[in-house]
Amino acid sequence: MMFTKQRLILLFSLFLLPNALNAGTIDKAFKALQQYNYFDAKALFEKALKKEPSAANYGLAVIYSRTDNPFHNLDSAFSKIQISEATYAAIKEKTKVKYKVYQFDYLAIVTLRSAISTVFFQQALATISEAGMDNYQRKHPWAQERFTAIHLRDSIGFKAAGDKSTSAAYSNFLKTYPESEYAARAQKEFYRLQYLEQTTSGTLSTYMSFEKSFPGNPYVADAQDQIYRLATVQNTIEAFAAFIKAYPANRNVDQAWRRLYQLYMSDYSPSRVEAFQKEYPDYPFKQELARDKELAGSVLIPYKQESLFGWMSLNGIIVIPAAYESVGFFKDGLAWVEKNGKYGYVNKANELVIDFKYTGANDFEKGRAIVEQDEKFGIIDRSGALIFLPEFNDLGQFSEDLIYVQRDSLYGYFDQFGFQRIQPEYNEAYSFSGGKARVKVGELDAFINQYGAFIVPPLYEEVEFFNDSILTFVDGEFMGLMDRKGKIIAPATYEAIGAASNERGIFITDEMVGYFSGKGAEIIPPIYDLFPNILQQGAFVGNYAKVLKGDKFGLIDRAGKVIIPFQYTNMGDVGTLIAVQKGGKWGYVDLTNKMLIQPTYEYAETFVDGLGIVELLTLQGAINAKGQVVIPLEHTEVKRLDKGHYLVSRGSKYGVYSDKGELLVPMEYGQIRKVQGDFLLLSKGAEMHYLYLPENRLIQPKIQ
Repeated sequence: MMFTKQRLILLFSLFLLPNALNAGTIDKAFKALQQYNYFDAKALFEKALKKEPSAANYGLAVIYSRTDNPFHNLDSAFSKIQISEATYAAIKEKTKVKYKVYQFDYLAIVTLRSAISTVFFQQALATISEAGMDNYQRKHPWAQERFTAIHLRDSIGFKAAGDKSTSAAYSNFLKTYPESEYAARAQKEFYRLQYLEQTTSGTLSTYMSFEKSFPGNPYVADAQDQIYRLATVQNTIEAFAAFIKAYPANRNVDQAWRRLYQLYMSDYSPSRVEAFQKEYPDYPFKQELARDKELAGSVLIPYKQESLFGWMSLNGIIVIPAAYESVGFFKDGLAWVEKNGKYGYVNKANELVIDFKYTGANDFEKGRAIVEQDEKFGIIDRSGALIFLPEFNDLGQFSEDLIYVQRDSLYGYFDQFGFQRIQPEYNEAYSFSGGKARVKVGELDAFINQYGAFIVPPLYEEVEFFNDSILTFVDGEFMGLMDRKGKIIAPATYEAIGAASNERGIFITDEMVGYFSGKGAEIIPPIYDLFPNILQQGAFVGNYAKVLKGDKFGLIDRAGKVIIPFQYTNMGDVGTLIAVQKGGKWGYVDLTNKMLIQPTYEYAETFVDGLGIVELLTLQGAINAKGQVVIPLEHTEVKRLDKGHYLVSRGSKYGVYSDKGELLVPMEYGQIRKVQGDFLLLSKGAEMHYLYLPENRLIQPKIQ
């Protein structure tokens, strides 16, 4: 609030009594001041400066601070009130009592001083600067605005350091304002930039030099990781052996030993374990070697007997009897098991390696497994040692050697060794992919790199990568395009925008469809009509995209040239042999619009890996490019599982065909799903069978 004449008059009317007093010069001075006789009051106060310095300087400070007289001078007011405060203690107690008649005491001094400081602060706010705020807080240590000034000073200084974006700038900030509320953030940025500046070239020698020169920098851990990465970039046995010898203190030595072992164990046989033991007698995990020597080479898969689970071989031979309430597949030589509602881990010899003490467990991956205890999550290694204590509300999966974690309400990231790489400061977090991860800052989307620096700042509630350099964003009900820094490339005027594919990205505006170039320019105008699931179905596949004009489908290329004319009432996915509907029937055309299989089907899907799924008289099957039936047209539904396998159903029963037309799994299972990559799990009532995909082998347990 401005320090107005009215406020000063109100302030000092409280200090002056209306009655006339017979006293000395000070009395006359205060009386003149009460009557707004500033000329006499000033002269009288100046006359009393020697004998009564505190009261006289106070009276002059009042005159100089008021704006309703020709003597107004804020600097003079500030000087006088300080003298008044400094000399007040020397006043005799009897005189202090006398002064109270004029409503003048120490409280009046500090009240006026604060009011004057407030005016100075208002002036400083007119031209906010780091130096101005620092000058104010030093000159006005008593002011209630001092902490606001310090906050403004520090925020300006912190931003200036950020604009320079150098470790020297943040170091100077920390030295200048060591107790700033921004100190922790400045320290974090200092460490990050120091690391980046010292390792700009990205060479092995720069990371080694950094580790030696800056042992207190937390990015030493990353420097060690980079040394490990660069020293073992050839991914050979020799490279890992040389790393272990050259960098024995590196935190990745254990991982290097394990990696060396995995590379050496290319055939994973007992004889190979023996050879490894002889060649590398210093291998630190000798017990694991002994176990692997005994169990290497065996593949075990879960089976079910009544309500319990065990494991069998690929021939269906029972290896570990069914004794557990639930089990997992063996990963890294261990499998999770459940007994009495608690989870532990066993090896292939059915030895309990990690005790039943968790309320939830997951498969091992790269020597780590997520476990749950009392609704909190942690991570263990293959020995059962806790890498992360079970104290997290949420844990992701390791991706690019980092995992997101939630402790309390915020998310951060740890590496596989249990070191916190990115501090918990996000409201939501996702796994890393391609060197970046999506995070939520409040309600806003952002993307960070593996050091926690923003690749895309938090500006909008929804953002997605359009391509590597451009993102889509949602503003209100519409979408637009921006670069990684938030600069608008295409304004938010579009109803929808899809991800770019082959330098083309679909957009919808005014319910019409067009395409952006890879740079975000409208390269194919919005002249096409909407159809269901258009963001996926209308995306470019290779050089072509399916489009609708009026009520007919066609195909265009990346230049917008029509490749297949608009003459089909429906069309399948883009491919080399495309399903099309004409005259109520489905057939197939190639990219030259040559009809290779005449429209004779009630439904058809574009060819994938040499087969096309078709329907005739409500029953489905699959044909080859010559129109020959490969999978009989006698099924309720046919779905492609992978290149060589098709899931078929008839009513509620399921089976599996090969792409050669061989019935691999009879039509007698209630559920079929893929597990562990190489297996299909087949469920029939309480029974569990498998199809081993590499060999197309049907596996059933041979229970005595």
